[in-house]
Amino acid sequence: MARPYSIAVDLGGTHIRAALFLSQDTTPVRRTRGLTPQTPDQTAILEALARAIQDLIPPDADLANISIAVGTPGPVDPFLGLVLSAPNIPSWHALPLRDWLLSRFAATIHIANDANLAALGELSYGAGQGATDLVYLTIGTGIGGGVITAGRLLLGSRGLGAELGHVTVDPSGPQCGCGRNGHLEALASGPAIAREARARLAAGASSSLSQTYRSDPLAITTERIAEAARQGDAFSRTLVADISTLLARFIADCLALFSPQRVILGGGVMGLGELLIAPIREGVTHYAMAAAYVEQLTICAAQLGDDAGLLGGLALCLNPSLQPSSPAS
Repeated sequence: MARPYSIAVDLGGTHIRAALFLSQDTTPVRRTRGLTPQTPDQTAILEALARAIQDLIPPDADLANISIAVGTPGPVDPFLGLVLSAPNIPSWHALPLRDWLLSRFAATIHIANDANLAALGELSYGAGQGATDLVYLTIGTGIGGGVITAGRLLLGSRGLGAELGHVTVDPSGPQCGCGRNGHLEALASGPAIAREARARLAAGASSSLSQTYRSDPLAITTERIAEAARQGDAFSRTLVADISTLLARFIADCLALFSPQRVILGGGVMGLGELLIAPIREGVTHYAMAAAYVEQLTICAAQLGDDAGLLGGLALCLNPSLQPSSPAS
């Protein structure tokens, strides 16, 4: 009997990460990491993706027993297997990615938003284990999210639901990478936090980071802000507190919308750890509409790090019903 394999791929704007799994074992048999071609030629990117998959297919494998899950950033129609747009791959518009991959691999293929896959990873193998309803928010270069309700992804009519980073929280706020103003991503992502820090330092705020700013403004990063905050820098702690308040208000809105058991926070900004999470918990309790929303709520850090998407791909390959196959399913 042919052995059942799963291949999970995290297709990003800079790297293509992929892993081969055997049966339900969460330790990859093999993994690869390559550069995403920096070109407007979508064929070059597709070929790089195909090579990443091909390199992982074992010689003894029967493609009929292989499932492949590919996560991509931006709006994805998982029902039709379309990548509607990808923020770091400008040439991809309504790209029929599943059909293209099926022309190369006679396997079962799933296409999903990358944050949705990460949410499935945390649900199945990480901080979401045991929950049926959760909100996953990843805060890094951008902000993405996934919502699990009754044990499955909440996708909406075209599979485009739960783009949490692109909810407007301040209509007069800075422009987001998508072109709209005041989205959560434009205010609380890693680059947004660093930009706000530079603006306050430019306005004369005093900080242990002031000398660094004068020498090289672009050296002010979330990592430096986090380190300064841990060392007691009042400026950095105030900035982190302000971001915590913004995120707490947003999460309180999510409670009213989805009533989750858990809110899981991931991404590079979570290097701040409890400096960020503790005031978020306090703020959510304050901003929630009613005490019932927080009485059984857990707000915690993600556990799977960069592997969340790959493990979410494994989970989807093993249990396709985690992602509805149509709006009615």
